[in-house]
Amino acid sequence: MSEEDRERAWEYRDRAGYPDGVGYLDEGTDELVDEVTADAVRAVDRPSADAEAEIEVHRRDDEHVYFATIGDLEVADLRYDEVDGRVVVYTTTVAPEFRGRGIATDLIADVLDDVRGRGMRVTVYCRVVAAFMAGNPQFADLIDPEHPGR
Repeated sequence: MSEEDRERAWEYRDRAGYPDGVGYLDEGTDELVDEVTADAVRAVDRPSADAEAEIEVHRRDDEHVYFATIGDLEVADLRYDEVDGRVVVYTTTVAPEFRGRGIATDLIADVLDDVRGRGMRVTVYCRVVAAFMAGNPQFADLIDPEHPGR
């Protein structure tokens, strides 16, 4: 990790909103890693099997967040920053009641497609995104070789 990235290191917060000292969000992080790893063989950009409506992904540049919605409900988000022409990915979260439906997979795939379309690279500190990318080599070219992250 470069000195610049070390200074920007992200400490995940626990459920109460406090850093936990080990860099993990909560037990939900492990669930999301399992979900995106299992979903690696699943086709992306299709509705979640359990969703009644198409998952839509949006980007709020001012808040540095991509978020997934089902209808009017915000069900997942991916937090990032933009540094020197690259997207630095910190966290991915899915509301507990929507986990296990492939939403994280859809969100991450759409985010990476957007990053590619914008001609940018990624630095990944999020375990969930790292697991997804490991199982989806079509996105490997997006990793910034000088600042890969984890």
